Amino acid sequence: MIISISARSRTYAVLPLGTDNFGRDVLTVLVKATGVSLEIGLIAGLVATAIGLTLGLLAGYIGGWVDDIIMFVTNIFTVIPGFVLLILISFSIGQDKRGAFTIAVVIGFTSWVWTARAVRSQVFSLRNRDHVNLSKLSGHSIVRIILTDILPYIASYVVMAFILQISSGILAEAGLSILGLGPRTTDVFYAGLMMNWAMIYQAEILGDWWAYFPVLVTIALITFSMNLMNTGLDQVFNPALRE
Repeated sequence: MIISISARSRTYAVLPLGTDNFGRDVLTVLVKATGVSLEIGLIAGLVATAIGLTLGLLAGYIGGWVDDIIMFVTNIFTVIPGFVLLILISFSIGQDKRGAFTIAVVIGFTSWVWTARAVRSQVFSLRNRDHVNLSKLSGHSIVRIILTDILPYIASYVVMAFILQISSGILAEAGLSILGLGPRTTDVFYAGLMMNWAMIYQAEILGDWWAYFPVLVTIALITFSMNLMNTGLDQVFNPALRE
């Protein structure tokens, strides 16, 4: 049973969220867990954005059979629900090998599809611009054209996609951990692990709200703030929205 701190106790001001069933301060654990969850989301976002950006640039600029192959792979990942694929991969890795970094990479590997599609559509509209055609006539390589003549024009869009990938990565980690397929560790706390503990010790049935409600609020605030940041950046980078 999860132990709470009485409202009449003198230590209530020091431990406002009480302690868990292990006797640890819930607030302290939550602060540490939030940082680790952000790191997992950051790694997952980097992996997903890097894969999606690379494939989207190649498919959009080169086209032809390269585009066909990339879109074939993308369609396969689209047909299979991303979270279901994430569950299968996490389960196949094994309990002992599911570290925080490993889970973050797996999340990123299964969530790059929409970024690749979006970047591809953006590149399609840029590859026949005058400055790109001038670079082609100048004999510049494909890599140089992509990096210097196309990527800067979609950099703002990539940044916004990266922010959304971080948000989705945090939510994916929380979902996996609730199912018991998240990172396995006894030394590092993360938000999903706190939710898993709350479910194991039936905190929602016992009415021990401090074991799960602060985690839910924290995850909701993080994802909401990132979506709000993405909306603000969209207004900054898109001149049509400022008029």
